[in-house]
Amino acid sequence: MAAKFNVLAAIDLHPGSTPVFERAVALASVHPDGEVHVVTVAEPQVPLMVYPGFLPPPELRGVDAEEVAAFCRDRLRTFHEANPEARLPHVHVHTSVGKPADEIVWLAAHLDADWIVIATHSRRGIKRLLMGSVADKVVRLAGCPVMVIREKNHNPAWKVPEIEPLCPDCAEVRKETNGEQLWCARHSERHVRMHVLHYTPEGEVVPRAWSSSTGI
Repeated sequence: MAAKFNVLAAIDLHPGSTPVFERAVALASVHPDGEVHVVTVAEPQVPLMVYPGFLPPPELRGVDAEEVAAFCRDRLRTFHEANPEARLPHVHVHTSVGKPADEIVWLAAHLDADWIVIATHSRRGIKRLLMGSVADKVVRLAGCPVMVIREKNHNPAWKVPEIEPLCPDCAEVRKETNGEQLWCARHSERHVRMHVLHYTPEGEVVPRAWSSSTGI
């Protein structure tokens, strides 16, 4: 009997959980024995100030199996409506308490998971330094491929500017001079003619650059 194809989806019911769950279902649906295991990990909240000799049990936040199950049922229904021909895999819900990255990797090992799907909250600067990154640690420690889901949100300032089209006047100058001159009067002041050393066998015609485009 072939082993099951297990996909572990780590969610925390924040907005990024929806694409994580959908991607996990999509991965498992294409495998005949694919299953999705959803895990939600809560970190214990230990009070900073306690009476000497008395340590109350840690407060647990975020562990609610019924809420996680309802989330999965709703998203599974949405996935089926969008992909009526796709096979719906079995979905198992796990809740755990501890350090999220450690618990996720531990469960993946016990399930012999084939994939881990997790979101990143894109923390930066001092916040990232203090809180760390669960996704980073899971990628380092996991014994299977890890898919990190991030919402599409490109920073406009990081986009590489597009190359400007060739100036019509420059194109006309190149055509009239058969490539001997590259720039029109307006752009010739910004460019220095480059000398290219090359070897041309006798009888060959050197191609001219009159039809190329150059950014300004």
